[in-house]
Amino acid sequence: MVPRMNTSPDITPQTRKRALAYIRISSARQVNGESPETQRSSIERYAESNNIEIADWFYDEAKSGKNADRAELQNLLKQALKQRGKIDHVIVYKMNRASRDIDSYITGFRMKLASSGITVRSATEQFDDSPMGHFMEIFHVMVGQMDNENKRDFTVDNMTSLAFQGYWQHPPLLGYSVAKVLNDVGKSRPTLKQNNIAPLVKQVLERFSQGDISKAELTRYAAEVGLYSRYGKKLSQDSINRLIKTPTYAGYVADNFTKYELVEGKHPPIISKDVFKVNQTLLYGANTKKGEIRQQNHPDYPLKGIIRCPNCKNALYASAPKTGAGGKSPRYHCSRVTCKGKVRSVKASVMHDSFNELLKNVKPEESILKLYKEVLIDEVGKHLGSLNGRISRLRRELDVIADSRIKAIKKYSDDMLTLDEKNQLVDGLDNDKFHVTGQLSDLIDIQKVQEADIDLAVNVMEQVDKQWEVSSLDSQQRFQSMLFPEGLTYDYQSGRFGTTMISPLYRYTPNKKDSEESSHNDLVAGVGFEPTTLWL
Repeated sequence: MVPRMNTSPDITPQTRKRALAYIRISSARQVNGESPETQRSSIERYAESNNIEIADWFYDEAKSGKNADRAELQNLLKQALKQRGKIDHVIVYKMNRASRDIDSYITGFRMKLASSGITVRSATEQFDDSPMGHFMEIFHVMVGQMDNENKRDFTVDNMTSLAFQGYWQHPPLLGYSVAKVLNDVGKSRPTLKQNNIAPLVKQVLERFSQGDISKAELTRYAAEVGLYSRYGKKLSQDSINRLIKTPTYAGYVADNFTKYELVEGKHPPIISKDVFKVNQTLLYGANTKKGEIRQQNHPDYPLKGIIRCPNCKNALYASAPKTGAGGKSPRYHCSRVTCKGKVRSVKASVMHDSFNELLKNVKPEESILKLYKEVLIDEVGKHLGSLNGRISRLRRELDVIADSRIKAIKKYSDDMLTLDEKNQLVDGLDNDKFHVTGQLSDLIDIQKVQEADIDLAVNVMEQVDKQWEVSSLDSQQRFQSMLFPEGLTYDYQSGRFGTTMISPLYRYTPNKKDSEESSHNDLVAGVGFEPTTLWL
């Protein structure tokens, strides 16, 4: 009997992998090039050629590709975690379908899958689990992020250009509907057109321009003539206030794209520009808000948001009204009705100088400084321990090089080496000595710097005013909020600050002048302040 031959004794059936598939389109425009059908077909071909079974499909539509916060993608992650050990891969059409933001991809997607032993695969981009494969995986996401950011910048630039041409790119205002007009080259552009509510808006705004009616009365007047919100509700006084101050009704475009500069719009005005100007004067007085700095964070006003009005205790405004000479005078002020005539505006430079003087008397608590110094010493000690070990090793290397050099010369003296052999060996040792000496010198310099860093860091922390001066605007504002969590009030008469709370990490150390002024009753608490206010 002839035994049956096994023609492939070393071949074992390949275990079939299992995967979850993810499809995403960001907009209708992508359907043509990367439709769901195209993505699915590519994923199926990839799975078949790599012996992978698709366990389930997930599909997201018209969501941002910037991050991983998408409904079906989150469902995919939940399924992957539930089927830990049963799923090997997540397959996407392209890596930019998974994410176009490297941070959210790593933390919100890849790491979560990796914790379950699941890797990501692209049906159209080749990479594996090798170091180079991981690099290519991240590279493809970064290319998507760069493309996304370029498109964003292009979109912002385009929208800015349209705004300065007078086109309206926002939801319609009361009295208007969205419309399209053709530009000079025949392309359709967004604007506004008046609707059947426009006459009522005109009637209410022109009524206010007569100057004999308050905003509260105008609110009731709007209801009487039948002007309601687009949802049929009565307009609030805040809504009426916004209606009055909106330049769009006078035919302007003024938004974040124009930095609130008034640009002649393509839409028809509901009221005349003269009526609008009169209304602004009635609303704000002779000094309108045209010159007010509208940026939330402006480098000229680092204290905006923390300095509060001594009368109403709300945050002060910041603006740069024109001077008689035609220049600008940056100031902090409160223009609220309840504070007119009670609170004077303060030059920004004066306020900043006063705040800097205040910070000179603000010191970290001794216990905090002590702890800070201990932590620094501990951390520097760890670094120095490693550094000292490297310095010791380099010094031993120099000793070995010196000893080898002596031995080479001795061998030459004993005729064990030729002159060329000796010179070649000594030159090599001298070259080693040069490099090791350079490394040793660098490490010794670092050692000196790290030892000096402790005292320097503690000194810097003690000088709160210097920290504030050299910080960026964002750092300044975070520091201010941490230092004075309840904000500060400013008494323009005394040039002093008041607060109900200072961070427990810091203390205020008044100087002699402060102590003398505190004895005056009129400086203990400013207008409208509770007795508990701490004057600094």
